[in-house]
Amino acid sequence: MNELEFKRELQESLSKAAVPVSLYRFAREVPNLCDGEGAAPANKRENRRVRYKFLSFASKSAAALAILAGAWSAGVSMSPAFAAYMKEIPGFSVAVDWLSGLRERDGVQAAIRNGYVPIEARSAQFGGTTVTIGDVYLTDEELLYKAFIRSDEYDLTDARSHVHINVVPANIQGGGSNTGSSLTATTDGEQAPVLQVSYKFQLEEHAVREFMAREKELVFDVTKVTAHPEARRVDRMSLGTISVPVDPDKLLHNRVYEPRQALPLGVPDPDWTSLTLNKLTIQPTTMNAVLYGKEGWELEFPREEGTAPYLKDEKGNVYRYDPSGPILLLKDGQIQLPFSSSVFFERGVESLQLHIGTVRVTERNPSGSFELSKGETFPKVVPFKNKRIVIEGAEFKDGYIHLKIQKEYPGQQILEGVRFYIPDYYDQLAMKKELGKRADALREQLGIDGWERAESSRDDSSSLDLYIPAPDQERVTIALQRVRDPISVNQEYTIRID
Repeated sequence: MNELEFKRELQESLSKAAVPVSLYRFAREVPNLCDGEGAAPANKRENRRVRYKFLSFASKSAAALAILAGAWSAGVSMSPAFAAYMKEIPGFSVAVDWLSGLRERDGVQAAIRNGYVPIEARSAQFGGTTVTIGDVYLTDEELLYKAFIRSDEYDLTDARSHVHINVVPANIQGGGSNTGSSLTATTDGEQAPVLQVSYKFQLEEHAVREFMAREKELVFDVTKVTAHPEARRVDRMSLGTISVPVDPDKLLHNRVYEPRQALPLGVPDPDWTSLTLNKLTIQPTTMNAVLYGKEGWELEFPREEGTAPYLKDEKGNVYRYDPSGPILLLKDGQIQLPFSSSVFFERGVESLQLHIGTVRVTERNPSGSFELSKGETFPKVVPFKNKRIVIEGAEFKDGYIHLKIQKEYPGQQILEGVRFYIPDYYDQLAMKKELGKRADALREQLGIDGWERAESSRDDSSSLDLYIPAPDQERVTIALQRVRDPISVNQEYTIRID
């Protein structure tokens, strides 16, 4: 088993998501895709022409575990419902301010303040490991919950541990993953570590209705997953199940709006004038907006502050964009944007402001090209969409072409949004294993992150380096494709919800 296969098997073992192919896709290679946005080695690409940066199961900030120990504060203000609920979760003593901080971020706290307590928490012991499932919310389209874990069988504080406890629903149809994790210590004299893992499962259409018709409990499989990197093996051991009773009379139903509202981008772009808000779903703890762009294109929204989308209510409360967890595959050209917390319980709110900062667009097929020959004279100007690409020089090498691309401004490190490649040769790399291996070896030899993108790590250089796998020919046709090309929108749109 090679490294890629091992990594995929490990990720599958950690998520064990029951995912309908027609509905969901998941990032199986978090380490590679989170940090490296460049094109991947040619023979490791997916069947699609571009291997895009997928969203990770857990955000980078949530992936780093932090010790957050605290003490009970007499000044903590709690509703009676919240105070009563705190006695039930997570089955061992933890600091209330730590737990309420987690809940504030994911919308659970707001629900509890309004008397909508989660489904009853349940605990079970498996040898030296205790698992509590709490903060369980079941909606018409999502299942949210947290797992709290104590163990004397492995080190919970070691982020590099090869042992993980995975908790997934067994009797409801959907796909999902963990969305974040954190570490604390018990507030008793033992000060034992407690690992908290949050999960989100996107449910299939009608799954909740069918579940309620036949079941009275949510059943969760608890599995111990052990990775053996040296042996390139992953072992899975079922520890058992935990059942959580569900009372259908206590479940609240979503508020769904389908405005089909045009969202003009208001910026000059050769391909885009607007998006469309097709649907807004308001749930007790989260909100989901479905946007439509156009067929044959993919949309991506950054999560970094200042460029990420968000919702804001009339009182000024901001609901942040949180794409952690499963990615819902909708009809061609559509994307679902999930937001943490909700206006579900807010009285008198008649509208929301949807802020769109930056949107990245990717076209399915290339829409430009230029010819390049060994006898070319430079500089050579290549217009593409809203860009003016200046090629300062080219070297034809055995197996690749090295181009020098003039920087648009001092300190530029990447030419965003453009992929350069030779379609015919790309197809050969995908079909011929040995040719693909040779391209991978060349990439390692050149010390580059990836092919087909112009970039440079040197601020003092006046040009960007672009490496393209290429056959040994006097003349080639290089295709140009918009890939994750950023459009700075910076607009707010009013959405009526009265």
